[in-house]
Amino acid sequence: MRTTLLAVSLVLCLPNFAFAEEEWELKRDRDGIQVYTRSVEGSKHKAVKAEMVVEAGLNELVGLVMDTSACPDWAALCKTSEVTEQVSETELYVYTLNDLPWPVKDRDAVAKVMWTQEESGSVRMTAELVTGKVPEIKKALRLTTGITSWVFYPDENGTRIVSEAHLDPGGGTPAWLTNMLLVDSPFDTMVGMRNLVSSGKYKDAEFAFISAD
Repeated sequence: MRTTLLAVSLVLCLPNFAFAEEEWELKRDRDGIQVYTRSVEGSKHKAVKAEMVVEAGLNELVGLVMDTSACPDWAALCKTSEVTEQVSETELYVYTLNDLPWPVKDRDAVAKVMWTQEESGSVRMTAELVTGKVPEIKKALRLTTGITSWVFYPDENGTRIVSEAHLDPGGGTPAWLTNMLLVDSPFDTMVGMRNLVSSGKYKDAEFAFISAD
């Protein structure tokens, strides 16, 4: 989902995506961005991971992801995204509608999003798809199975970003679309994130749960 939570574009983790013991396979390494995939035991769909380093602080990156209205500006396939319920600063529910290429039906999803800062100083966002919360619409197929994470690691060159996702795109998904979701969309999402955070739009963002930046 131009998404997430991919949070999908679609969006939405368990540390290191402990779904399988298989090694990550590098699928693309370009412009400082690496995209990997690997099989997941018990699933016909692969997990995907994307990484890069950006010159931006933790608060800036959290501010970008928290700004759901900006989702179409950086997350591949995202058409619209909005917070449907704000439980606290670090717990919320997010609805995302993803615009998929014709003739495939659009997908939408509702995710429970959780933010935490770990003892190491890194910041993690996990988002798991949930049912209910938002009525289904005819023009989109509702996704109900998926999990995604964004982790921001302080780095001597800025911040290292690692995004991982595993989801069931639903319906009779053609191979070309599956490949797009596994490689092209994560890569394009990383490019969009880097471009938007580099604009300085979120340089003044601050969050109480982030102790240092």
